[in-house]
Amino acid sequence: MKQSILSFIQKHQLLQEDATIIVGVSGGADSMALLHFLKDLQKQWNLEIIALTIDHQLRGEDSAADQKFVEQWCLQSGIKCITHQVDVSKYQHQYQISEELAARRLRYELYAAEMKKQDADYLALGHHGDDQVETLFMRLTRVATSNAFEGIPVKRSFATGQLIRPFLCVNKQMILHYVQENEIPFREDQTNKDNKYTRNYYRNEVIPLLTKNNERLFVTAQRLSETLGEDEKYLATQARKMVEEVIEWDTNSTKISFVNQAFIERPHALQRRAYHLILNYLYDTLPKNLSYIHEEKFFALIERQEGNTYIDFPLSLRVENSYGKIHIYFSNQIPRHFEFHFPLQVPDQVELPDGARITSELVDAVADKINRNNIIIPIDSVALPLHIRTRRPGDKMTWDGLKGTKKLKDIWIDAKIPTNERDRWPIVTDDNDKIIWLIGLRKAFGSDHVCQSGEQIKLSYHKGNI
Repeated sequence: MKQSILSFIQKHQLLQEDATIIVGVSGGADSMALLHFLKDLQKQWNLEIIALTIDHQLRGEDSAADQKFVEQWCLQSGIKCITHQVDVSKYQHQYQISEELAARRLRYELYAAEMKKQDADYLALGHHGDDQVETLFMRLTRVATSNAFEGIPVKRSFATGQLIRPFLCVNKQMILHYVQENEIPFREDQTNKDNKYTRNYYRNEVIPLLTKNNERLFVTAQRLSETLGEDEKYLATQARKMVEEVIEWDTNSTKISFVNQAFIERPHALQRRAYHLILNYLYDTLPKNLSYIHEEKFFALIERQEGNTYIDFPLSLRVENSYGKIHIYFSNQIPRHFEFHFPLQVPDQVELPDGARITSELVDAVADKINRNNIIIPIDSVALPLHIRTRRPGDKMTWDGLKGTKKLKDIWIDAKIPTNERDRWPIVTDDNDKIIWLIGLRKAFGSDHVCQSGEQIKLSYHKGNI
């Protein structure tokens, strides 16, 4: 067993000489074997070993006795030992989470704090190959994404260094043989037999059935975890590149947009990961009621090329498709109405809330080229002053060649303007509220009304953030 673990450590570069290692020790066979194993390497590798044992106060005198047992063994073995107590029950009720999750959070908070306090290079934990099998099969029943099958990582960045698990290459039976062979004492946690805990159910009922057909299932599980981890690392890198190339962020980083065709032309494996990257960026913490159904609705929505439609995600996150342009934002953080109303004298200048400007001036002749960002208005055709405002219910306008009037809503639909932009679109009217210019889209006066000489009004629009 020792040689297998040393080879595993070398393969994954888990440990270096002259390092300080904190070992999480519960008093059970796994953690005591790990502590003994590292103690055996201490002189050869010049290691500083610190045992950290935590009383979760869930089993009364038994858990206190476990902690005392670890202290005594460390004292006899010349190992520095740090002890802590945590109130799991109080934390559980405070945050309304399971007992298992509460214990884990408190445990890892202490691990991180002691790593920093001791300036440690490594945190070593005694998870073994059977734990890996349990984890993979537990996730199989709950998660539908391939990255869940990375399983328990061999190492990862943690606090001031790395969290390592040197025993993932061996199983429980091998560990029990090791402690017996080396006469290492340990304590049994009776709650490990209680199947009310999810992991215990898999450990006691499911995994034994699987290992009947393959005693080395733990080796297969670890190999699967490693290969999937390598694949996932590569795909995650490509997905991040995709997000950088396709996604547009607003200035406040609270809204993202992208052209759906640029997104869906990428391999679906990258699309799925990009989707999760987007959610992880926008949400501080992923909502519990976010499910695969939202993912299905997302991909169905972005396939649409026509019309305006949207779906709502938890916590007011909205995904909107406006004629093939996707916008994702929190609807409760972005005002839906941007009402403004400014009088415009001639000559004059008005600055709009988005930073755009509209200027007015009197001109005697049309010398400049007329385009979508300016308009010439016969002065005797309008009632002054002019007004710049946002839309109102029932707004209509007419123009040369149009019989009757047309609703602004229909003009925006024809022009494929996203619904979230219409509320702040600037509209120019005269003093009788006649719409003269739906800026950038429609003008009430065409070239037939423009005189080559004589006094006229010229309006110019200088773009802001529309």
